[in-house]
Amino acid sequence: MTAPPVTRGGSIYDLGYRSYEGPRLGRGHAVRSLAIHSFRTTFGLGRGGRAKVAPIIFGALTVLPAVLVVGVLAIVARLGVGRQVDGLGLIGFDTYFSSVSVIIALFCAAQAPELFGRDQRHGVLALYFARALRRPDYALARLAGFCLAVFVLLVIPMTILFLGRVLLSEDLVAALGENLPTVPPVVAQAATISALLGSLSMAVSAWTPRRAYATAAIVALFVLPGLIAGIVIEIGSGAIGTALVLLSPNTILDGTNAFYFDAPLDTFFFFDLPTWTFVASALAEIALIVVLVLRRFTRITT
Repeated sequence: MTAPPVTRGGSIYDLGYRSYEGPRLGRGHAVRSLAIHSFRTTFGLGRGGRAKVAPIIFGALTVLPAVLVVGVLAIVARLGVGRQVDGLGLIGFDTYFSSVSVIIALFCAAQAPELFGRDQRHGVLALYFARALRRPDYALARLAGFCLAVFVLLVIPMTILFLGRVLLSEDLVAALGENLPTVPPVVAQAATISALLGSLSMAVSAWTPRRAYATAAIVALFVLPGLIAGIVIEIGSGAIGTALVLLSPNTILDGTNAFYFDAPLDTFFFFDLPTWTFVASALAEIALIVVLVLRRFTRITT
């Protein structure tokens, strides 16, 4: 007589259910955490090596002009030629942003799709909205984290330039008094650039989840309005050209730079506009973009 086959059995353990009794950090903590996560994701922090390549390259290119200027100042200080450095035509606080504008635009085009676009492609929005976060909270936290990342990318080289000009001067006190008044316009222009370019990039990635399409659309949005405005002005339509200029991100930022640093506008502008109109245009465009992004995630299906 054969033995009955041995079957494997299982055991059920009644462990019970215990509700969470710890602290509930709430909605505000969730918003801050997502903003910090967006900031880290923009620079590839906490991710693999491939995610860090673009931030490292664009970050190095943004800082490079400041490092070169400080290097020249160090050589001048060592040679003891003193204030003759003012005649060397080095990049200053009022011209630095325009010299790295292309790099910042490429950084935004490369990194913005990593936030809104990736969440939509992987279908994780429902997980975000199922927690303490509300839909507007999610959109604003992502926007704030990315714009903060662009702001930091702009401020780092300006800090290097400021410290180099002060510490390598023969008279530290005089150099500090000379360069300190440039801090408010530097911060204001950096904040305007990060808010305008950052929000534009994020808006495109919010409406275009595919990474390649989003990157191409962001680059086109930064380049085409200025080119079209120049062509329209050349053919004699000043009114339309003026409207297009006040919508072009690059020309808006040229105007805000002139306003903050009290500098003349570039020769591209063939018409007479007060520089405060560019600041007003930047603020209006940023507000409109934020409204469009909020509208997108208020109505998006998950």
